[in-house]
Amino acid sequence: MDIRVELQDVSSVKKRLKVEVPADVALVELAMVANVYKKRVKVPGFRPGKAPLALVKRHFGQSIREELMQKLIPKSYDEAIRSEGLKPLGKPDLDNLAFEEGQPLVYEANFEISPRIELPEYKGLEIHVQSKSVTQADVQKKLEKLQEDHALLVSIGDRPVSEGDYAVVDLQGGYWKAKEQNSFQKLIDDQDVAVHIGGDQTHLEFNQALSGMKVDEVKDFVIDYPPDYPEKKLAGRKIFFTVQLKNIKEKQLPDLDDDFAKDLGNFANFKELTKNIEDDLYVEQEKNRDVELKTQLVDSLVERTKFEAPDTLVENGVDTIIRDMAYQMANQGIDPSRANVDWAKVRSDSRPKAERIVRANLILAEIGQQEGLDVANKELDNKLEEMSSTMSQPLEKLRQYFQQDRRMEELKEQIRRDKVLELLLKRAKVVKD
Repeated sequence: MDIRVELQDVSSVKKRLKVEVPADVALVELAMVANVYKKRVKVPGFRPGKAPLALVKRHFGQSIREELMQKLIPKSYDEAIRSEGLKPLGKPDLDNLAFEEGQPLVYEANFEISPRIELPEYKGLEIHVQSKSVTQADVQKKLEKLQEDHALLVSIGDRPVSEGDYAVVDLQGGYWKAKEQNSFQKLIDDQDVAVHIGGDQTHLEFNQALSGMKVDEVKDFVIDYPPDYPEKKLAGRKIFFTVQLKNIKEKQLPDLDDDFAKDLGNFANFKELTKNIEDDLYVEQEKNRDVELKTQLVDSLVERTKFEAPDTLVENGVDTIIRDMAYQMANQGIDPSRANVDWAKVRSDSRPKAERIVRANLILAEIGQQEGLDVANKELDNKLEEMSSTMSQPLEKLRQYFQQDRRMEELKEQIRRDKVLELLLKRAKVVKD
């Protein structure tokens, strides 16, 4: 296809392609689409396939135009990026689209590409290791973590909501202006929403409104959302809420005793559990040492390597962090869709972490390429077998999962990054503090 392409560098990773499909090419495609419509559509007063083409275009012009776009845009876009030698990250955003019969089809495609990375010297990086030992405080911290993990959310007696409680509420909300005009329409209508009073992800206004409430009590309150609030239906609006408290739950921690030890596994008593934890902590400490040293290596590389991180990859990273958080909530018996979490704030707060991960992954990938590191099929098989054992999942089921949606390629990249870090660790200069 003979197309005109103009590439604009918006930034080092952001690109804009102006694409023009000549009028004669567009006309040929338009005629083909219109003829297909002529054969299959019904026009009043004509037998199928017998209506004049001009009449078919008049009746179905918009649909014909849309189908033409669906054919020509992907085809011309693929040709345009190949001609420019580009590998976009994700799908493009299209704008300034224009087409009229007899005129060229023109549009602009905005997308990002991977950055060009100039690596610093990465051989012989200095890292510091500290001598550590397992203390009684470490053992106690692990015990308290186990105690917290095995806590139960139990309904409590007749007392007001206080800090740390989980308030279960029915929640309704709408625009305050409509409330004032006595034309209140429900914008929000949720049942059995779990609100963690004083929790990091709970709106301050909800903490204040619910504190001190008793079961069956109903309360109204108002929240002014800032204009830049990410959820458009709430941004810059005053929202009126009505909550009814249905239940109050609190965490009930099990006692640290022999019964607790027996419930956890094959431990005769609490003393045996404590000894097992101490042994595990020594093993964990050795593993953490490697993780800590590799983290130092990555931090050093990220700090010394300057490039623009593509928003596409960063946003994907934020999505992953939020999915992991929702999964953890579900494991704790909390429905993420009903929990009163400011997901917009979570998303904003997660962005720096996601950007660091993106930068680290791109740097390690570049080192892996320069070092010629590859991943053999046997290494993939070994990784899958290891995951199967750790996750207690059938190997074939796990393999089928990773054979979907580029997951196997992502697993391969993860293994390659691990190999790069092992190489960097072997070449590093280790200083004992």
